[in-house]
Amino acid sequence: ATALKRLRKLNDEIRYHNFFAAKTFTSGIIAFRSRRGADPKQINHDDKDVVCQVIKGRGRLRFDGKRIALAPGMVCHIPRGTPHDFAARAGELVLFYALIQTR
Repeated sequence: ATALKRLRKLNDEIRYHNFFAAKTFTSGIIAFRSRRGADPKQINHDDKDVVCQVIKGRGRLRFDGKRIALAPGMVCHIPRGTPHDFAARAGELVLFYALIQTR
């Protein structure tokens, strides 16, 4: 709860806080608020794999033409160079994330 209060607003949907950031590794917490309508935009990390764990809430991960339902405790791996996005189902989806350089 304390960490969630310190999250920086990226936009109306996303807030985050990096715990550790270096050239080859970054970790932190990111929170997604539910939004109306579909957003076709996806992000891509050219040189880093993404590993994340759902801490709170429910939502979905979209990548490689798939939609994966997310629930607390689930762990996801997104290989470098893979366009992806997350969305909260209702309320807020909170993830612990690590970006790990693989090149």
